[in-house]
Amino acid sequence: MSAIECYSFHPGHNLHHSKIDDFNKPRMPITISHVMNNAFLVSFKEESEYWYHHMPHRLLEALFNSHPEGIEATEDKRFIFIYTGGLILRFNMAQETISNCIQVTKNPEVHPVVAQTIKKLNAENIKKLIERGISG
Repeated sequence: MSAIECYSFHPGHNLHHSKIDDFNKPRMPITISHVMNNAFLVSFKEESEYWYHHMPHRLLEALFNSHPEGIEATEDKRFIFIYTGGLILRFNMAQETISNCIQVTKNPEVHPVVAQTIKKLNAENIKKLIERGISG
């Protein structure tokens, strides 16, 4: 795991699978432009607000690849959907300055006994697949 990965599910960070029902909320078309750092100016229904995302480079890349008519947000202003042709990218947004990312800075060490057990199980599973005529 890289130290740059974020494990936060607070507004403006990652999406959590439990929020999937929120994707069905009514949506509205928006326009969005990058202001600086993690701040974006979002315009909708003749209003404009600043919204924030912890990984602005991901949002900028999605915007670069988007269809002009394919940028929407839920009316509760929590999620942005960007249509890029084959994909719909989803972003959890914050309307206030966001908290710091939660990061794991050190790879957890695996106990040698656990590592040996995993290797043994993997070898046994590959052997069973080969016996069934499936390449491992």
